[in-house]
Amino acid sequence: MAFDLHRTDGEVIRYDDDARYSFTSTGHLVVYDAAGNKVLYGHHSWDWIEEPVPPPAE
Repeated sequence: MAFDLHRTDGEVIRYDDDARYSFTSTGHLVVYDAAGNKVLYGHHSWDWIEEPVPPPAE
């Protein structure tokens, strides 16, 4: 499932279908990208996660 990570600084990071995320017991967000790289986000550095809106049908 692809998802967009909306950061508190206004940046939006799009992760593709192979990325996964989870949360630590202390509320931090952990994202694993398609290559298996791990990124840890502090609980104050991101606002929300949402599925990207699909492009309009042509």
